[in-house]
Amino acid sequence: MKRYDAVLFDLFGTVALFNQEKLPVFEWQGRSTRSTMGRLRDVVTETIPALSFEDFYQALTEVNQELADIRTKEMREILSARRFTMTLVRAGLDDTAATAALGETLSLAHMQLLAAATGIPATHMQLIARTRAHYRTALVSNFDHGPTARQVLQNGQVTDYFEHIVISAEHGWRKPHRKIFLDTLAQLNITPEHALFVGDSPQDDIVGAGQVGMDIAWVSRSGAKPPDGCPRPRYTVRAIPELQSVLFSS
Repeated sequence: MKRYDAVLFDLFGTVALFNQEKLPVFEWQGRSTRSTMGRLRDVVTETIPALSFEDFYQALTEVNQELADIRTKEMREILSARRFTMTLVRAGLDDTAATAALGETLSLAHMQLLAAATGIPATHMQLIARTRAHYRTALVSNFDHGPTARQVLQNGQVTDYFEHIVISAEHGWRKPHRKIFLDTLAQLNITPEHALFVGDSPQDDIVGAGQVGMDIAWVSRSGAKPPDGCPRPRYTVRAIPELQSVLFSS
């Protein structure tokens, strides 16, 4: 069994798990889903009465798609508050400091709901604690609001088990860009071949960490194989507690 000097973890879908059923119900055009929009519709109506929610939602849908394309192509993070501000401007508000403040209000309401629907299982916390006792550790996450990512970690009682926490909203680059991985390894003073990356995204984690020379432990909750064209991870687990045999075997 290969030995490592450091283990780096992804956050969402790996360390922390999202439960969509904890989001409010959103009724729209005859369909019922669980979404932060179930609450944000009220926030828009209360704080911007001159703006119809239909115009806001249409603008948000357009902006989300445009920013998703930019993130994929440029691998730069775009902050949550900026996304909501762009939406308000697209929906007809002036591009002013006041609109930016409204964008921040919407972003914080959105993030509060996401944080409430995200948790770190006790078994995950225990695995991370044990990992920290044996390895250098860090966390590398794509997320557009640093304080919320850190709140999720704090709520799950795992913050202190990571020597370094690197979030794309604070770093600037998103996985799979090489720099976010290499900068984290540099903080640990560890070379890629001596580190294992644990994550659930084929593109962001398997491709991203693999291209800098790290071994990959892929979290595949369904047990599916990586998509065609994706490098083969060294290990595949359904959840991080299964890494016990990888990290702690004699």
